[in-house]
Amino acid sequence: MAKLVLIKNFPNRAFAEQARSILKSKNIDCILQSPDPGILGVSSVSVSQGVNLLVDENQAETARELLFALFDGI
Repeated sequence: MAKLVLIKNFPNRAFAEQARSILKSKNIDCILQSPDPGILGVSSVSVSQGVNLLVDENQAETARELLFALFDGI
Protein backbone atom coordinates (compact mmCIF):
# COMPACT_ATOMS: atom_id res chain seq x y z
CA MET A 1 0.00 0.00 0.00
CA ALA A 2 1.22 3.48 -0.86
CA LYS A 3 2.11 5.93 1.87
CA LEU A 4 -0.36 8.80 2.18
CA VAL A 5 0.83 12.30 2.99
CA LEU A 6 -1.06 15.37 4.13
CA ILE A 7 -1.31 17.98 1.38
CA LYS A 8 -3.61 20.55 2.98
CA ASN A 9 -6.02 21.05 5.84
CA PHE A 10 -9.21 22.85 4.79
CA PRO A 11 -11.55 24.73 7.16
CA ASN A 12 -14.61 22.83 5.90
CA ARG A 13 -15.71 19.91 3.74
CA ALA A 14 -16.96 22.14 0.88
CA PHE A 15 -13.44 23.44 0.13
CA ALA A 16 -11.99 19.96 0.58
CA GLU A 17 -14.51 18.44 -1.85
CA GLN A 18 -13.67 21.12 -4.44
CA ALA A 19 -9.99 20.29 -4.09
CA ARG A 20 -10.68 16.57 -4.37
CA SER A 21 -12.67 17.13 -7.56
CA ILE A 22 -9.81 19.13 -9.08
CA LEU A 23 -7.26 16.46 -8.19
CA LYS A 24 -9.46 13.68 -9.56
CA SER A 25 -9.77 15.58 -12.86
CA LYS A 26 -5.96 15.39 -13.05
CA ASN A 27 -6.00 11.64 -12.21
CA ILE A 28 -4.67 12.20 -8.70
CA ASP A 29 -6.49 10.05 -6.17
CA CYS A 30 -6.97 11.47 -2.71
CA ILE A 31 -8.66 10.81 0.60
CA LEU A 32 -10.49 13.26 2.84
CA GLN A 33 -10.17 12.76 6.58
CA SER A 34 -12.41 14.64 9.01
CA PRO A 35 -14.39 14.20 12.21
CA ASP A 36 -17.48 15.74 10.55
CA PRO A 37 -20.33 13.48 9.36
CA GLY A 38 -19.48 13.77 5.66
CA ILE A 39 -21.91 10.98 4.85
CA LEU A 40 -24.69 13.52 5.39
CA GLY A 41 -23.47 15.62 2.47
CA VAL A 42 -21.12 18.49 1.84
CA SER A 43 -21.14 21.01 4.64
CA SER A 44 -19.83 24.55 4.53
CA VAL A 45 -19.74 24.59 8.33
CA SER A 46 -16.21 24.83 9.65
CA VAL A 47 -14.99 22.04 11.88
CA SER A 48 -12.43 22.77 14.56
CA GLN A 49 -9.96 20.17 13.28
CA GLY A 50 -10.62 20.99 9.63
CA VAL A 51 -10.65 18.47 6.80
CA ASN A 52 -7.37 16.83 5.82
CA LEU A 53 -6.67 16.03 2.18
CA LEU A 54 -4.17 13.20 1.73
CA VAL A 55 -2.57 11.80 -1.44
CA ASP A 56 -0.05 9.13 -2.36
CA GLU A 57 3.45 10.38 -1.60
CA ASN A 58 4.41 9.84 -5.26
CA GLN A 59 1.82 12.41 -6.37
CA ALA A 60 2.25 14.82 -3.46
CA GLU A 61 4.39 17.43 -5.20
CA THR A 62 2.01 17.75 -8.16
CA ALA A 63 -1.01 17.91 -5.85
CA ARG A 64 0.60 20.59 -3.67
CA GLU A 65 1.45 22.74 -6.71
CA LEU A 66 -2.10 22.50 -8.06
CA LEU A 67 -3.80 23.24 -4.77
CA PHE A 68 -1.40 25.99 -3.73
CA ALA A 69 -2.19 27.84 -6.96
CA LEU A 70 -5.94 27.54 -6.35
CA PHE A 71 -6.38 27.53 -2.58
CA ASP A 72 -3.52 29.65 -1.24
CA GLY A 73 -4.73 31.49 1.83
CA ILE A 74 -7.62 29.13 2.58
